[in-house]
Amino acid sequence: MSAAATDSKTNNVPTGMERPYEYTKMAGDIEMGLTQKLKEKAKLGMMFVGFICSCGLYEFGGVFWMTYFNPFLQTAVGLSSGDIGTIVLVAQITDAISNPSVGILIEHLKIPLFGRKRGCHLIGSVLMTALFPLMWMNCSFCESQSTQTLYYGVVAGVLNSITPFMFLPHLSMIALLASNEKQRLILGGISSFGKQFWGILAYSTMWLLIGTDKDNENLGELLGEKLKIASYVVSGVGVVCTIIFHASVWKIKETTTDTTVTETSGSVPSRNSTISDLKTVFKNPNFYILGLLYFVCRSELSLYNMYQVFFFEQTLGLPKEAVAYLPFIYLSFAGIGSIAVKPIVKKLNPMVTFALAILAVVASGVAFMLQPKEYGNIVILPIIFVSVGSAVMYTLSLSLTSSLIVRLKVSDVTIWGAYNLIDRILFGLLFVVVQEFRPCPQSKTCCEACSDFYRYAFGGGLVMFALLAGGLLLSTRLTGDVFGRSRGEDYKEEGDKNELKLQEVLENPAVE
Repeated sequence: MSAAATDSKTNNVPTGMERPYEYTKMAGDIEMGLTQKLKEKAKLGMMFVGFICSCGLYEFGGVFWMTYFNPFLQTAVGLSSGDIGTIVLVAQITDAISNPSVGILIEHLKIPLFGRKRGCHLIGSVLMTALFPLMWMNCSFCESQSTQTLYYGVVAGVLNSITPFMFLPHLSMIALLASNEKQRLILGGISSFGKQFWGILAYSTMWLLIGTDKDNENLGELLGEKLKIASYVVSGVGVVCTIIFHASVWKIKETTTDTTVTETSGSVPSRNSTISDLKTVFKNPNFYILGLLYFVCRSELSLYNMYQVFFFEQTLGLPKEAVAYLPFIYLSFAGIGSIAVKPIVKKLNPMVTFALAILAVVASGVAFMLQPKEYGNIVILPIIFVSVGSAVMYTLSLSLTSSLIVRLKVSDVTIWGAYNLIDRILFGLLFVVVQEFRPCPQSKTCCEACSDFYRYAFGGGLVMFALLAGGLLLSTRLTGDVFGRSRGEDYKEEGDKNELKLQEVLENPAVE
């Protein structure tokens, strides 16, 4: 071949073929770039799946605890209202104490191969999987009501002390995985959606179990039998979720300086000293405002779950399957509400979005209190409104707190631990007080007075918490500390750089 035909000193490409060669090389580069982007998106998607699975065990099991433990103890075990209130209070206090304790432990304990947060999550998952069925077992050695109260109180307390080992690492993943405010808002929505997703799965499981025994009209026998089976399902789900979570976030690095780093997100600064972090947040008024808002949103969800079975079955007289399919409807629409938060906030400013959610909850609470027994199925409409409203409120409270953590550059588990300490103790005390007003405290069945009690405790409680949230919104609107200026003007940072700029974050999620 002649020298004219081949340029051996360059790229050994025949003359006249340089341009096609360049196009081929360019196409190869584009293909490699697209492949790399697909790999990055697949990795990010896997992290999101792992993020949902990180809350799978305690959210899936928590649905049975929050929704069915109260009616299980009353109708299946036969404990009094006062004893049930004591058990729940003990569980809440244990959970409250363990939250900051586990938060400190996570900050200072390192488990080989797993690190701090993933290691504590693994410990909690193993313990919860093994011990959860004990909550729904008959106490064969309990000879009196006092020993039954002791047994279920100890079991509930132990299980609630284990929950923070999974709950706090899950919440800390929001700041860990996200590289900007937009991703933090997305992960906040995914966290709320995950709560609804696992709840839907739990209620679907219960609906299926109850549907196989429709002839049994005794609520106590039905719950006692089906919840025992469901507890084994929870343990199985826990094993699967634990494997998926740790496989999806295995490459996440935690440095010795307590700065959490991922390959794609950069770093989220966090201080070693928990006391130093608390001193920082105690000086910021937003810490108290958002703490109260978080408590209100959590308590609203907890109250609904605690009393919905009694309201549907004993107040409205609906079929036994209603204690499964109506909660299923609630969580289905709550999941929709969680997903819809981001596009709604883009159209409306956050103050208006939160206010509309509060109005939906208030209207639903009033409807529950006025709901006639002969038209029980109409209850589906207010259930839809309260589910969407509650989900929007809870999602915004999570994203607000996550933004506060990042801007103050403090330990995420410290903040969540402090918030959950307040939430657990206050709601436990509130539940004891409400239980003391039950007209028939020693009865397994429901009298006419109890029927009205559940109506007003259920609907009135929702109205109360929604109005409290409205009061907090009013205070933030007047001070401009959290939601920015009224009428959607941008919040301009002045003075303390640690001030939370939510209006800028939500209306322009790309802001770092």
